[in-house]
Amino acid sequence: MILSAIKNIFDIDNVGNRWGVRILYLVTVILNAAVHFNPLADTDFSLLESWIYSYNSMTEYDPEIYNALMTSFPLTSGNIIYIITLLLSIIILMGSAYIYAAVFVREYRKEKIANIQDGDQEVLNYAVEHIPDKPIELKKLIGRLLLIMLFTTVAGLPVVLISAEFLFLAFIGLPFIFTAPVAYLSGDAGFFKSLPYSARLSKPYYFVNMRSIALMGIVAVILYFALPYLANLSLTAYYVVDASTKTWLWLSIARLASLSYCTMKDLPIKGSRRPFAI
Repeated sequence: MILSAIKNIFDIDNVGNRWGVRILYLVTVILNAAVHFNPLADTDFSLLESWIYSYNSMTEYDPEIYNALMTSFPLTSGNIIYIITLLLSIIILMGSAYIYAAVFVREYRKEKIANIQDGDQEVLNYAVEHIPDKPIELKKLIGRLLLIMLFTTVAGLPVVLISAEFLFLAFIGLPFIFTAPVAYLSGDAGFFKSLPYSARLSKPYYFVNMRSIALMGIVAVILYFALPYLANLSLTAYYVVDASTKTWLWLSIARLASLSYCTMKDLPIKGSRRPFAI
């Protein structure tokens, strides 16, 4: 049962006819791998590391040394280009995750409605009140994707910095909020209402969601420490594998959030009793 659930989370191409997700995955991998092969980017930050070491080594304030350090900040244009492309790669990963979540919910609802409508009359009468909400219209979905991407790009860094200051509280609260983007992209809630709506749905599923999030965290940590060893064998192979695994992990997170949201929406826990499973 648990192994089947884990497999379902990481089976990212199991959506619709599969080809749409495969194309999304391939495009995202290529764009992320291209960051490392940018001829204008400079990945050598050794001068910056020396500068930081010199700055931290100042035991007392010396105006001359301080001014010399401030006027010789060793960040090249190539370093800046590399940092910008890295930020772009994160935005691309987020965009792909949002697209995946939106496609997943649409396909999930279309399949569930089709399955119920294809059933006999007794099944239809029993399940009619549990039919999933209609899939969001593509026109509305595109608008919501653009809005959530704009918000993420503008507010992403401040949110990350604030979360880092309160890391433990952010982790504890994550099961309540990690399905909020899915609630918005599904069309079930507005931009400002999606967060409280997601939190309300997640309350009975808190420990289930926490277990799944912890699993994703363990996988991410293992990949973070294991992949750099590949660079000792082949730097090119490391860049390609790194881009592939990052994309796979981000889409797996999007799939987990979508699976959790659809389950919580269609199978709300009321006391100790669950309703009819669609």
